Amino acid sequence: MMDTQRLILLFIFGFSVLMLWEAWQKETRPKPAPSAPTAQQGVPTPQPAPTTGTATVPPVAATGKAAPTSSATVPGAAGAPVKGETVKVRTDLFVAEIDTLGGTLKRLELLKHKDSADPSKNFVLFGPEHQYEAQSGLTGEAGPNHRSLWRAQALENILEAGKETVEVRLSAPGRDGLAVDKIYTFRRDSYVIDVAMEVRNQGSAPVVPYAYFQLTHDGKPAADANTLAQSFGAQSFIGFAVYTAEKAFQKVHPSDIDKGKVDAVTKADNGWLALVQHYFVSAWLVPDKTLREYAFEKRQDAVYVGRALVPLPAVAPGATAKAAVSLYAGPQEQQRLKAAAPGLDLVVDYGWLTIIAWPLFWLLQKFHELAGNWGVAIILLTVLLKLIFFPLSAASYKSMAKMKLVTPRLTKIREMYGHDRQKMNQAMMELYKTEKIN
Repeated sequence: MMDTQRLILLFIFGFSVLMLWEAWQKETRPKPAPSAPTAQQGVPTPQPAPTTGTATVPPVAATGKAAPTSSATVPGAAGAPVKGETVKVRTDLFVAEIDTLGGTLKRLELLKHKDSADPSKNFVLFGPEHQYEAQSGLTGEAGPNHRSLWRAQALENILEAGKETVEVRLSAPGRDGLAVDKIYTFRRDSYVIDVAMEVRNQGSAPVVPYAYFQLTHDGKPAADANTLAQSFGAQSFIGFAVYTAEKAFQKVHPSDIDKGKVDAVTKADNGWLALVQHYFVSAWLVPDKTLREYAFEKRQDAVYVGRALVPLPAVAPGATAKAAVSLYAGPQEQQRLKAAAPGLDLVVDYGWLTIIAWPLFWLLQKFHELAGNWGVAIILLTVLLKLIFFPLSAASYKSMAKMKLVTPRLTKIREMYGHDRQKMNQAMMELYKTEKIN
């Protein structure tokens, strides 16, 4: 019995140390090693949208196989390389860089989170190290996409004091009289970035455009991922996730995409598509009751893509249509995740230890709200755990003390009955009962 108590206490203590260490690292993050940007290879574009008829979502490959590529000439895909300009955005939480070649959010620095190896540097979420980007555009031959050259109204954008938002507007022409504006809206004290696609039909025929919003990543973990957490199975996985009210939380592992065996919802009118990594998450949050289709693939350059395809209303000549979604890109902080979208807090993944981790983390958050400091919160949680398990510890210590007292008598019993094992065991049992040793 005493050995069992020791084992239980050892397990609980070890897991508590693990969770406390994880909490201590809340303000330190994996270090992104500098790396030169990798040139995009032949990135498959989503299926072309029909130009007339009912606005239904066209089929998109939902496996690890490459989606069919469009025969349209994509700017920058062939011939002389096209170079875009960098649009910089600074808010109270972000330093963002948007490349006008594609209108892509290519770099996102989090000002409130430091690099784990160099506290003088901020953590970079989107960046070239893992080809981690947020891309968007229109499908098909007519609309500009994430390889088209966009034009920015301003290259420097700062959230000024007293203002709640800063807007970045990019413009690009399409074919057949189509013109598109892509608008990024950054908000004060928010990790949610609004992304809208405004389509103007300046042609002579109606069109039914489709917008896509996708996240890219090479699927590799950070170089200094927590090996202690991994050994306990508590490390959050690197991969995509889909959430709907009907199917709840579904993971999409890179290995499943490799095998072409993605088992996740492909069509929905609610929920979100996310890319989850240790401590952080990015997620496309499509408004509820908006039809969307999810697809996953691995490009020829070994980069994984998770895409949300959203139809726009039919656009008559001279009319305008708009597709607006939001992008959460930031830390896995429970309160912010819950406020951003239903079920987004499920991306905080503790693996098979969730049943123990959730209550511990909940308590740690309450202590942090009380103390305002993670170090003090960890101390308070440690004291609470010690008090809760004090009866078990005290019983164990008492048993150990009694064993020390009876050790000489046990030795004597072994000497007397060493030749008769049955009598020796009976004498020991009588001694344990008399001294009440468990």
